[in-house]
Amino acid sequence: MKKQPDILKDNLWKLMIKLSLPGILGMMVISINSLVDAVYVSHFIGTEAFAGISLLFPLTLVITSVTVFIAAGSSSVLSRAIGAGDTERQQKVIPNMIALSLISSLILMIVGILFSEELVTFMGATGAMLEYGISYFKISILGAFFSIYGLSANGLIRSEGKIKQAMTFTVLSVLLNIALTPLFIHTFSMDIAGAAWSSIISMFIYAIATSLYFVNGKASFSTGKFSIKIEKNIIKDVINVGTSAFVMQLSNVIKQFFLFRTLAWYGTPHDIAFFSAAFRLFSFLAIPVLGLLQPMQPIIGINYGASNISRCIEAIKTFRIGGVSFILVFMIPVLIFPEYCIQLMLPDMVLDSQEIFNLRSILAVLFLLPIASSSIIFFQAIGKGKLASIFPISRQIVLFLPLIWFLPKVFGINGIYYTLVIENIIYALVLWVVSSIELKKLLSSTSERIAFQK
Repeated sequence: MKKQPDILKDNLWKLMIKLSLPGILGMMVISINSLVDAVYVSHFIGTEAFAGISLLFPLTLVITSVTVFIAAGSSSVLSRAIGAGDTERQQKVIPNMIALSLISSLILMIVGILFSEELVTFMGATGAMLEYGISYFKISILGAFFSIYGLSANGLIRSEGKIKQAMTFTVLSVLLNIALTPLFIHTFSMDIAGAAWSSIISMFIYAIATSLYFVNGKASFSTGKFSIKIEKNIIKDVINVGTSAFVMQLSNVIKQFFLFRTLAWYGTPHDIAFFSAAFRLFSFLAIPVLGLLQPMQPIIGINYGASNISRCIEAIKTFRIGGVSFILVFMIPVLIFPEYCIQLMLPDMVLDSQEIFNLRSILAVLFLLPIASSSIIFFQAIGKGKLASIFPISRQIVLFLPLIWFLPKVFGINGIYYTLVIENIIYALVLWVVSSIELKKLLSSTSERIAFQK
């Protein structure tokens, strides 16, 4: 029997590596999936198709926000029910989760189908980009339920502590999508519709596989019968927990809307395609780092509960250094060969010196990601929920919106890149200062408590 890691005593570097590996792998698979989809569309269809579906990113984030809302709330309800040994409550989680998934996806599908042209036009798409965007969005919105339910159900598996099992379903779904996309687009000559249908089929299989896991009794909790129910006490609990996660995601939706809308206003199809490729490359490098930081919350939370503040400080330093080192390994080839990395997605694109500078600039601020994210995780772990929510939301209102309004007016399309760089630098610095102040407060209060006890 494998020895369970001792969060209070084990070496922090070993803990970080051991506990973060499943998260990193899972996040990398998702990141690769998004990147490969973009490569298929640009290679088999063209730059305008790539730009058209990229402008839909804020709309797809709406589905993500709803998913996070249901998944976070349902997982929290389940975790507490498991801890309390409340079998009756455990059996109510899945039926209510299915009901919420059905209701939310039905609303999204109706709005998406009826107003697809208006929504895509609103994002700034014109000409061929508009046609590709509408074709893709009309089909992809049909799979909203499979995405929302499948990802929420997978969240329940993670809340059991079965990270590897949850990751296995994710990997299989991603591999299926990677295999089907070129088949549907190129071999079956389905064009942009093929990319949408391959995603729907992959998520359908994902939802089925996750459901079979519960139906076949492999879960460690009492799932009860699969049914659709709406029970006030469960739904209320899900809403209470999920709302904060939803608000944070929604603020990101608003940010992405203004970002891509400004891009469409000031840029040409070439500019939109280039930014979209740069944005996907940024996400490809950033997402695995978030996987590395996942174990930080329980490590800090448990040590904070044990009044071991010095270990909390060491944990923050360890994860920050680990995160920056992780980014550095992946960043070096991208910074040296930026044009080649973009041409993997857009083979016919030739970059000028300003575009190479812009790409390197926004990728360079990735080194600040471990500082900002670790600070938010630290606030969550010590129970400072308001701080953890206020900063991401205030970031959009106080920093991003004024910058994205002003800088493109002065610098044109380059102002968008300057906005992202300046915003990330200020945000990371502010969080570093505030987290340092909070840590000093904790150290001071702990020292006073120890002195008083003596």
